[in-house]
Amino acid sequence: MGLGGNPYGPAGTGKTESVKALGGLFGRQVLVFNCDEGIDVKSMGRIFVGLVKCGAWGCFDEFNRLEEAVLSAVSMQIQTIQAALKSQAATTTLLEKEVPVDSNAGIFITLNPAGKGYGGRQKLPDNLKQLFRPVAMSRPDIELIAEVILFSEGFKDAKSLGRKLVAIFNLSRELLTPQQHYDWGLRALKTVLKGSGNLLQLHRKTKTEESSGGEEVEKGVEAELVVQALRLNTLSKLTFADSSRFDELVKDVFPDVKFRGVGYESLADLLHETFKELSLIPNERQVKKCLELHEQLQQRMGVVVVGPSGSGKTTLWQTLRKALLKMGKTVKKYVMNPKAMPRQQLLGHIDHDTREWSDGVLTASARQVVREPPETTSWIICDGDIDPEWIESLNSVLDDNRLLTMPSGERIQFGPNVNFLFETHDLSSASPATISRMGMIFLSDEDTNIHAVVNSWLASQNEASQRCLEPYIEEYFFKALEWVLKAGEAQVDTTLVGWVLNGLSHLQDVTSKAHFALALVRGLGGNLPETLRADFARELYSWMGEHLPDQRKPLNVYYDASRDRLEPYTAEMVEEVAVVDTAEVPLILTADAKCSLDYFSPWLQMETQQSFILVGPEGCGKSLLLNHCFSQLRSTQVTMIHCSAYTAPHHILQKLSQASHPCRILSSIYLLYIYLHTRLAFPYEAAQSASH
Repeated sequence: MGLGGNPYGPAGTGKTESVKALGGLFGRQVLVFNCDEGIDVKSMGRIFVGLVKCGAWGCFDEFNRLEEAVLSAVSMQIQTIQAALKSQAATTTLLEKEVPVDSNAGIFITLNPAGKGYGGRQKLPDNLKQLFRPVAMSRPDIELIAEVILFSEGFKDAKSLGRKLVAIFNLSRELLTPQQHYDWGLRALKTVLKGSGNLLQLHRKTKTEESSGGEEVEKGVEAELVVQALRLNTLSKLTFADSSRFDELVKDVFPDVKFRGVGYESLADLLHETFKELSLIPNERQVKKCLELHEQLQQRMGVVVVGPSGSGKTTLWQTLRKALLKMGKTVKKYVMNPKAMPRQQLLGHIDHDTREWSDGVLTASARQVVREPPETTSWIICDGDIDPEWIESLNSVLDDNRLLTMPSGERIQFGPNVNFLFETHDLSSASPATISRMGMIFLSDEDTNIHAVVNSWLASQNEASQRCLEPYIEEYFFKALEWVLKAGEAQVDTTLVGWVLNGLSHLQDVTSKAHFALALVRGLGGNLPETLRADFARELYSWMGEHLPDQRKPLNVYYDASRDRLEPYTAEMVEEVAVVDTAEVPLILTADAKCSLDYFSPWLQMETQQSFILVGPEGCGKSLLLNHCFSQLRSTQVTMIHCSAYTAPHHILQKLSQASHPCRILSSIYLLYIYLHTRLAFPYEAAQSASH
């Protein structure tokens, strides 16, 4: 009939695979193209010309991600092709040219429904719907699929094991907490089944002699290997509470089956060594996460590490990479922040006049990795927010196709030695199509060992500081941290590690108990609203038995080193007028101004200057105080950037490059926080890009 099919349905139901399988049965070449908003009418026209000439089937994945105007124009081209195929015409007109038609050609589209958590997708126009026969993809028979795959991997007891695995997936979907990053579909099951097969092959290789007991023992071993693969591929993505529930479920479905460890003992030993070399404290939970990441990278093309800032996402892949290098493997990395640049700069674009293709940061890295020899592993690391705007363009890369299709019609086929690694704080914007395609390593505040974070910081101080600080930190720091977290209010939202590092930020040169108390109030209390900060100060000074000069003003104190006690700031302490050159505004250092300066001026004088955010209402003197601090610094050049909703990352990079100076430079990116009802278009990613 010359018509094409339109399989539609949720992620992981086999839409693309069905088209490929049907093409295989007919002996047709099936070319998969991943559609996104970067593809225009002329790009689609060029692809259609190629398909019609060579008689191949084109399967256009995520077809409804094309822009609405493009969809409408493309429908006219498809109509022309289908009319030519139906009438068995020898030629047809495409892009205003006469093109020979091979009657074997065919055009198929697959799509996820618009809405329902799938962002950036359009509804198909009516004239386009009529050109394709819709085929609703129902839920596949995963029990049968599990059984067949296990049999093909060499399991004897595949029927029973497959049924149990499917039961666990169904129970997990119903009983565990609903999380955005959970996927209990066919793709997740297939990963477990492939992992089970790999473990079985490994077990057979390492088995020196046949175990006595015959098939019964073999069945028991098979069940153990399946459970090992299941836990290895699932525990990494579960929340702290769900991981124990999941283990209970596994024990119910697989009674009397022993839990095996993660494996990779030699790699675990190297990871411990690597932690010590990087001056980090070896942490069993972190080592386990590294091994889980290693396993996921072998199973999946794309792996995402999710967790709050400071939970160790970057440390995870860096330590794993160093350990793999020690094993003699070559691992190359290409790091980028996708949200720090426009989409075209990341994925490339076509010049609309010349039709010339320009590579983006990611596509340029892709070209480099495919040129590497098979024994070289390459990681393309995207460190930043996951947004459907760019990650949906990688859908055909992250599934079994391992294929990057560009708007120019060019296709890059990746080998098994390439992985995409994503770092992000949450997946709230990601669609199920993205989540089901990727392996998941979930880190949370519960996984973070804050004692190890504090000990690691303490180890970086000199011996005298360590001896002075250790008893006070053990006795008061964690108690104070608990009080602050229970209060649950912060001027600027931060993570658990953010609170801890804030608390440590003033403790560097502490010499006595009174000094420690004041430094902790300034550190941990710095992010609290003023009334709460005063309550916190009174509480902490009472725990430590420190005398306050004025109970009504617990924050209005400084540490007097000569008398080793806390003294109040007084009106007599007002200094002469200091004129700040940059602002040309006189600044009188009153007691309040001195108190405010003591909060952040030590950070600027530290050898490793501490980044900080100054937050306060309009007119409270943020700029004046900062300029006064900068004027006291020697050999320092200051760059001030006034940010607004229209500030782009390249503005900041341009400004910083202009500020280059042979002396030691302090380039202060001074963010003016404007309180609006909506979020500013300028997020923190620009600053991250500058740091990269």
